Amino acid sequence: MTAPARLDARQLDALQEVATIGTGHALTALGRLLARRLDMDVPEAWVGRAEGVVAEFLAGMGERLLAVAVRLDGLLEGELVLALPEGDAARLATALGRPAGEGRFDEAAESALLESGNIVGSAFVSAIARMLRDRLLLSVPRLARGAARECLGALLPGGASEVALATRFSCAALGLEGLVLVLPEPARVTPLLARLAACC
Repeated sequence: MTAPARLDARQLDALQEVATIGTGHALTALGRLLARRLDMDVPEAWVGRAEGVVAEFLAGMGERLLAVAVRLDGLLEGELVLALPEGDAARLATALGRPAGEGRFDEAAESALLESGNIVGSAFVSAIARMLRDRLLLSVPRLARGAARECLGALLPGGASEVALATRFSCAALGLEGLVLVLPEPARVTPLLARLAACC
């Protein structure tokens, strides 16, 4: 089933509010782990764009990325992806006490990055569950490295959703930038918006 063909401005605002609240909590949790301040941009939301637009969007971050994905289950069903250029991912791992170089990630560094994705996903789920007054679950995190399309192909074998909520973030102290991408299942967008209208 596909996403609604059109969403009005109010519905798009509601989706952006989900991204703002969820990602804000997620990045606060990651910032606590790093003992650093993370800044986030205003989330972007799009619906029904052409196939491949998510990969093109991610490709704008760099030729090679490292991405960690968790599956979301519940009223907000879909995928959450924490993506960084490889160099920024190496700086993140190093800041977590697991030194890494661009293109060189040992098991300890990958484990630290998987845990970062888990922390981001857990904080996002907790915030949105409170917002929706419902229970949300998330899967064990998965990691992929490579070009944007390679990462998405490995993490999202069914393809990227037609609905995307993207939030860029940065940490000036560590010199890193990244992206939190939330990809709701298109069939769940209408029930999600209905719940948001009822409880928010």
